[in-house]
Amino acid sequence: MLEKILDFLKNKYFLGVSALVILILVGTSVMNYYKEKANEAEFKKFVEVNEEFSLEDLDAEQLSKNLDLNFDTFGFELVSKTILAKRALDENNFELALSLFLDAYLILQNSDISEQTKNILKDQYIENIVRIYMELEDFDGGSNFLNDNAIDSLSFHDLAGDFFKYFDKNDDAFFHYDEALKFDMEEAQRNIINLKKPLKE
Repeated sequence: MLEKILDFLKNKYFLGVSALVILILVGTSVMNYYKEKANEAEFKKFVEVNEEFSLEDLDAEQLSKNLDLNFDTFGFELVSKTILAKRALDENNFELALSLFLDAYLILQNSDISEQTKNILKDQYIENIVRIYMELEDFDGGSNFLNDNAIDSLSFHDLAGDFFKYFDKNDDAFFHYDEALKFDMEEAQRNIINLKKPLKE
């Protein structure tokens, strides 16, 4: 059963960048089930939900209406909502994808996993969320999200620079690209960030 779930999570509906970390979370949740034998209903629900995801005759919107994606187990809920969000993205249903990613991000923030793992995942969810706001042309939503979830990291400032450049907020874009350049990085990455800076008028 564990192999079946892991095989499914590796398929095209899953986010490749954060797949390894989330697979670890799911593996831990599954192994806890086998060890404790105290979560049978939750585990069965997770398997059933993921079997529904493999069906091709329902789109993400239908699946979101038909399925209960709320779990007591953190890993099961995070993975289920992430998979469906990625499927919604594949179908260009950006509103649904954004809603699911925001839910998953909130679950992640409230989890008690290690800070190192949490920060790796937060970087990925923040990037997904902000780029969807860009796709939706929602400057206010994306700007508010960035302000509420600011992280002093290279990836955050690089992403924020991309966001503000996209909306022609060049002063903000310059600020974040310059903040990103304060971090240690390969020279090639430094050159890319410099090239992304808006042209000065």
